[in-house]
Amino acid sequence: MEPQEIRLRAIATAFGWTWYRMRRLIDAHLSAHGASMARLKLLVFVAEQPCRSTDIVSFFDQAPRTVTQAVDWLEQNGLVTRSPVAGDRRAKLVAITDAGRAMLAQALPLYDGIVAQTFGSLTTKELEALDKAIQHLGNVVDQLEKGAGFLQGRFPTLKGRHDG
Repeated sequence: MEPQEIRLRAIATAFGWTWYRMRRLIDAHLSAHGASMARLKLLVFVAEQPCRSTDIVSFFDQAPRTVTQAVDWLEQNGLVTRSPVAGDRRAKLVAITDAGRAMLAQALPLYDGIVAQTFGSLTTKELEALDKAIQHLGNVVDQLEKGAGFLQGRFPTLKGRHDG
């Protein structure tokens, strides 16, 4: 392996582990208040726009059973609802409830606190550079997804794997 490849792998690995450790800290704070990172990200996702379970499966690259169990829990606890999708009797639209929004209102400040402590430790110049780097990497990933046959849009799924 070339020195540049070794360096790129080291940077990518360090980034991944740092993000994992941040998520672990966030999850610990959330669990102390009856929430979790997994539930929070799912609530944030459906708060943007109601969607089908297949959209959640595709976006988060999770097994359908895993998503069904997560949505079941959220629904049983009054945080989301499922309603029929016009024209598709099998599909259900998952939407956040007022109780789900209340949980977000309670949980997001806990998330934001960890983010503020970590990202807030950067100087303005470092933060701007990181922002530009993330935007650039996002654009590269967009192109790689496109080249790999992913459908473009909010739910980037492989063509033919999407349940329509």
